Amino acid sequence: MKRSGYTIKVAAALCGMHEQSLRLYERRGLIMPRRSRGNIRRYSDEDIEQIRLIKRLIDDLGVNLAGVEVIMNMRRQLVEAQRELAILRRLEEVESGSARK
Repeated sequence: MKRSGYTIKVAAALCGMHEQSLRLYERRGLIMPRRSRGNIRRYSDEDIEQIRLIKRLIDDLGVNLAGVEVIMNMRRQLVEAQRELAILRRLEEVESGSARK
């Protein structure tokens, strides 16, 4: 069951880190939690997964924040390229199906 969003306090506890770290990650553009009407950060399950990945990169692999930024940007680019490739493959299937008729 998905939640509508965790507060920064709950998100930090779920990830085993301090709230200030989450604020820093947001300032660096590593995470982008939604905001409530009252401008309160609301972290989704996907945000929590992203934070945990960042934490693993830093704690387990010794990557600094600049390195994390590079890795996360490359990851976003890879995901986008995979989406584009899937679209192109579907278009190719449709076109090759039309050509056979």
